[in-house]
Amino acid sequence: MHLLYIFQDPLGSNDSKAGKTSHPDVRLGVYQNSYSARSHLAQFDYAFYGSKKAVDNLEKAIKTDFDWDIEQDGRGFSEWIGHHTSAQVLEKVEDIIEGYRSKVKKIPEKFLPLNINNLESFKEWLTDCE
Repeated sequence: MHLLYIFQDPLGSNDSKAGKTSHPDVRLGVYQNSYSARSHLAQFDYAFYGSKKAVDNLEKAIKTDFDWDIEQDGRGFSEWIGHHTSAQVLEKVEDIIEGYRSKVKKIPEKFLPLNINNLESFKEWLTDCE
């Protein structure tokens, strides 16, 4: 499974992160390491799934489109988009998907936000759909 995800800065800024993963459980766990689950449950506000190539290409297009809003290069920094909420990034990503005719699908609303508590249900749903 290959996902492109978007989430809002959990500390309250208007910055969002858009990244990719082929191991969403591991990625959510890494993000959870920084917070108590009582303070913040790591989640993907929005996510899309597709082939590795489709997700890789979509991430490249996002980074190109938001180039001036990504303040730093390097691991952990190049996915943060400054001054754009996750909903604003979602709108732009949907435009990119339509414009490039990207072969990704949005995760259904019933699984959003995607987190460790509903990830297995999403995986089961995805297996049943294939």
